[in-house]
Amino acid sequence: MTGDLKESIKNFWNGKPCGTFGIVPPEPDQEYFERIRERRYRLEPFVLKFIDELDVKSKKVLEIGCGVGTDGLEIARRGADYTAIDVSNASLALAKRNFEVNGGRGTFLNVSAEEMPFPDDSFDAIYSWGVLHHTPDMEKAFREVRRVLKPGGKLCIMLYNRFSLVGFQLYVLYGLLRLNPSVSFEQLFAEHHESPGTKALTDMEASVLFRDFKNVLITNVITPYDLRIARNVFLPLWLGKLIPSRFGFFKVIRGNK
Repeated sequence: MTGDLKESIKNFWNGKPCGTFGIVPPEPDQEYFERIRERRYRLEPFVLKFIDELDVKSKKVLEIGCGVGTDGLEIARRGADYTAIDVSNASLALAKRNFEVNGGRGTFLNVSAEEMPFPDDSFDAIYSWGVLHHTPDMEKAFREVRRVLKPGGKLCIMLYNRFSLVGFQLYVLYGLLRLNPSVSFEQLFAEHHESPGTKALTDMEASVLFRDFKNVLITNVITPYDLRIARNVFLPLWLGKLIPSRFGFFKVIRGNK
């Protein structure tokens, strides 16, 4: 069953690499990737702040789940020795093309976070934004994260927050409006948000996953997706300042080995 789920996840992201909405031209050019970049950092400007906090210059950095390489290019531009892994061949091909047309340098591997082909203590920093909640065995993936991170190395990992405004949107759409008020938030995310089996965590569950790391800081971030009223229609971002951060969709966890 786990093998079937992994294949379903791969197929999903091969058909819709992150940020593309499934729209990929035959020969993606610099303008195409710039449109993806512009939208990403317009909606999620805080991502760049978290990347800067990693202080990646002259360090070996691993990105787990690179998508089309948007954040990876920012990491490489900041002087990192950059390596990316992803289970989606389509995403990796686009990431390589993104680096090619923008003069970036990096290494790209089609492997799973649950079985990384790196020696122990390989990387100074590990970055993963909205990826590891898609892997079937998160405990195994986090053991691998700790294994390949150097002692004292930094990590920045974003996971979805279960009891967020996005979670409540799912509950209204697929629970209340379908006359199924007893449906769990776990089931809603697994069946109706992105690839099959998607998880969203509480702070306590995230703390358990990061129990073997030091100086762990969990920050929930209000996002435009919490303020969405239609597929591509968002309420003004300033409204997010009026909402308690515990309801933010993005749970950003930082720490050290």
